Amino acid sequence: MMPDITLRIDGGSIRPLLESDAHQVYVDGLNDPVVNRFLEVRYFPQTMKTVRSFIAENNASQSAVLFGIWHHSCARHIGTLRIHGIGHRCGEAHIGVCIFDRQYWGRGLGSAAIAAATRWAFEALELRWIEAGAYEANVASQRAFLSAGYAWVFDIPGKYLLEGEPTTVKVFAARRQKAIGA
Repeated sequence: MMPDITLRIDGGSIRPLLESDAHQVYVDGLNDPVVNRFLEVRYFPQTMKTVRSFIAENNASQSAVLFGIWHHSCARHIGTLRIHGIGHRCGEAHIGVCIFDRQYWGRGLGSAAIAAATRWAFEALELRWIEAGAYEANVASQRAFLSAGYAWVFDIPGKYLLEGEPTTVKVFAARRQKAIGA
C-alpha cells in the first residue's frame, strides 16, 4: 500500500518510499555489520536490485507501508520505517525502524518517525495495536520505542539467535486510545 502522504517530524519528514528513492548509501547501510547487527537482512547481502525489489513489493502489498525517513539537511533518505503484517480485521500490525546512515544516529529521528507513523496508522488505517520487537541488546531501539509512547508488554526468551546465541526479544506495543464513551 502506498498512501500519498508526507508526515513532518522534528528534524525532518517521512513519506512512503519509491523505487527511485533507492541510493547507494541505503544499500551500503543495509550491508554495514554495525547497522544490520539486529536486522534479519544481515543474512542476505543487499544490492540496488534487491532494495528496489523490496520497495516495489511493499508498495504493492495491501498489508505493508514502507516509509523513508528524511533529515531536513539531506536530499536522500537516511532511514526506513515499515508498518507490516497489517491485519485489517483485528486492527493490528508490526513496526520496525532502521536509521542506516550512521551520521544521523542519536538525533531522535527514529523515535520521531515511530511516533508519527503510529499516529497516522491509528487514524488512517484505524489500527488499534502496533507491536515492535527489539533484541535485548538493542538498547537504542528499545529507547526509541519507549520515547515514541510504546510500552513493554512481554519478552520472548531464547527464540531468536544473535551472533549464534539464543537471545531475548523484548516486545513493545502502542495501543490506540479511544475517547470515553466512544
